[in-house]
Amino acid sequence: MDADYASANSNEPSPELERVFRELVTATGLRLSERNRRFLSFVVEEALAGRGERVKAYTIGVDVFGRGPDFDPGKDPIIRIEATRIRSALAAYYAGPGAHNPVRLVLRPGSYIPVCEAAQPPTAPSADTSGCRFLTPNAEDAPTGRVQVAVVVTHRSDRRDRCAMARGDMYVHAIVKALAGRGFRVFVTPPPERRAAAQAMKELLSRPDEVFALDIAVHEIAEGYRYSWSLNGLHSGEIKASDAVDGVEDVVPAGARIDALADTVAQSVTDACT
Repeated sequence: MDADYASANSNEPSPELERVFRELVTATGLRLSERNRRFLSFVVEEALAGRGERVKAYTIGVDVFGRGPDFDPGKDPIIRIEATRIRSALAAYYAGPGAHNPVRLVLRPGSYIPVCEAAQPPTAPSADTSGCRFLTPNAEDAPTGRVQVAVVVTHRSDRRDRCAMARGDMYVHAIVKALAGRGFRVFVTPPPERRAAAQAMKELLSRPDEVFALDIAVHEIAEGYRYSWSLNGLHSGEIKASDAVDGVEDVVPAGARIDALADTVAQSVTDACT
């Protein structure tokens, strides 16, 4: 059965959208600012009322964020930035407190129309892990005697630069997806208030040397933005690989270019771990 309950390009609301949204906004584990709760409420209400055509950056900027009638989403990136933060908060919630929710609310990249999707069951990693080893609680538990490499990703973009942070969030998410697809165990450095995640990270650091730190950063430069990364042994601190790409906003949409950059990073990390 198709896991999608509604198309992101459709004006028809998802059949379960209202119920899923009401459960979501009352959940204690969802970390959203008050104005991003208003953002999410607005797009859900418009979708439920059959006004999907109004769920655009301009109307959100004017109706939710109080921008004037001269608001230009092409010059003021506030909606893209806040939408990225909402997607990040939803991803964190469904990776943690909401992990067992059978139906999830999603804002797909490129659209602000909320849809519901059935949670995908976890899939076992493929036998081919591109030469990387498996990390298990006890090495002897692995039937092949190998352990899976774990990568701890840390977002180090300048938090004072909201555009760079938004692009950095997209970059981190794309890299996490690309690494997981190559058989790595992937962790993102949690904020201090997420105690359970912080404890899991602490336990991870007690493992042998099959753990690597991947630092990701996006910084504004004259040509556009610099997307940089550096991989090092988490315990030894030895740099294994690093690279940076400049001026990547000039030809294709940022999302597509970031996905391509992330795939290149994941391949480089794979090569460094073999």
